[in-house]
Amino acid sequence: MGMFKDMKNMMQQAGEMTEAAKQMQADAQAAQQAASQPADPNDPAMAPIQGITVDKYAEITAGLVKNGVQGLEAVNAYAESMGVPAGAWQEVQNGWVARMGESMAVRTRYGNLYAEYSK
Repeated sequence: MGMFKDMKNMMQQAGEMTEAAKQMQADAQAAQQAASQPADPNDPAMAPIQGITVDKYAEITAGLVKNGVQGLEAVNAYAESMGVPAGAWQEVQNGWVARMGESMAVRTRYGNLYAEYSK
């Protein structure tokens, strides 16, 4: 009798796991769809940092990697050439990284844009 009870529990757990996976997939699709929309200018998480939007931040960071920019001076010079105010790159970078840690919308939008700019 214990064997049938174990099997019933396994079947129930499998059903719960399937439902959880479906929900995760739906959440991921919703996040991707939201990221493809223009950023909500009223969302405080999307507010520019030192005038740099998340879209521009994704372009800059992808460009740094794509162009093999290395070293503090070279990175700062590149960021400044892309519109970052002089001496503000570290604040911009820290700010966007912090917001990505707090906001799925920011993180998803950045990830999608970074992938596009990295091509």
